Amino acid sequence: MKLGSEVSIVRYLVLIYYLLATTVFYMLAIYVSGNGISFQIFGGGDDGLFYWEQAMNVFYDLSWIRTSIYPWIIGKYLQLIGAESVFAIRMFNFVGVVLLIHFSLKLVTVQLESISLKKNATEIRKRAYLLSLVSYIAYISLFFNITTSIFRDVWIYMLFVTATYLATRWLFEKNWTYFMLLVPTIWLLGQFRTYALLSFVLAMSIWFVVTLVKRPVVFLIMFLIVFGVIYSFFMDIQVPIVERTLRSALQYRSSGLGQLGGSSQMGIQLDATNYLGFLANYAHSYLGNLVGPLPWHIRSVSTLIAFVIEAVPMILILGFLWLRRGWVTKVQGFILTQAFVWNGLIAITNDNIGTSLRLRAIAYLLILLVFVVTYSQYRAETGKKSSSFSRQ
Repeated sequence: MKLGSEVSIVRYLVLIYYLLATTVFYMLAIYVSGNGISFQIFGGGDDGLFYWEQAMNVFYDLSWIRTSIYPWIIGKYLQLIGAESVFAIRMFNFVGVVLLIHFSLKLVTVQLESISLKKNATEIRKRAYLLSLVSYIAYISLFFNITTSIFRDVWIYMLFVTATYLATRWLFEKNWTYFMLLVPTIWLLGQFRTYALLSFVLAMSIWFVVTLVKRPVVFLIMFLIVFGVIYSFFMDIQVPIVERTLRSALQYRSSGLGQLGGSSQMGIQLDATNYLGFLANYAHSYLGNLVGPLPWHIRSVSTLIAFVIEAVPMILILGFLWLRRGWVTKVQGFILTQAFVWNGLIAITNDNIGTSLRLRAIAYLLILLVFVVTYSQYRAETGKKSSSFSRQ
């Protein structure tokens, strides 16, 4: 499905916007710190300096700390071009932005193809593409995550969206070429962040089981029972892919409460003495990570800003999708499954609102890409009814 000239122009404008932004933040970071690595909007530290240090170790063929494949990639990239350049890394990450937007539009396309568009098809497609592009400007924390530092995040977002697109093509078109492309994509996703790979595989498994059972409520009850047994008796069994236990994940979260306690913490303890207590606190954490900060989490100006510009709009978007849930296709259901399972995983380990803004971007992007298609349908329907009424 070809993009119209207007959509193409807007896409290039969005890319220019991100290119100019990362350049400006690079110059601001040079002015503030002299290295151009990170410009901190709200203060505090970030991982950008760590990635730079490890990339330099790779560049000089020294030992490096492997938290992901990202430092090795950018270190080898700098070796290839023969320069110790922070700006070169920013341009490398800009390629990730280009690919992210490209595959986001692809994911919109595969949704549009799953819908029986009759009248107003051109209008629906155009509005869906334009709204998806505008989302990359309106989604402020995503914009900052990508442009203010040399985070690996843009590659995680891109690979997750790409993997979701390839999976939809494979599952719903039975095209095994996409499966062959999916395997190396999710492998690379796991090299950037193992939890992202676990989430993707888990969501795929849940999708297959729900499709087989055909009764989501029955599956949910079965899942809660099985997880209750694991929580009560098998917390020390290692989870495949991440090679960690549930107990260690909960302990990691609790240690964060002690070390990082402050205005940005939700203060939710998950290592309860009984399973019902865990479920109650987990529901709180799930909501906090999905649409937080919740009103009772607002303790600073920064959390208030996050609530207004991010939490409230997402609550409205989710409410809209719930009211129009009858319009959601199987393809869109799969995309939303990926989003909600990812949020479910970060809700286990994360209690920090600032970290949540970075991690949940995967879920937000997938939800937004479903929303723009559903909303475009809605606008076309309401416009058609209005024109029919006016003619009468």
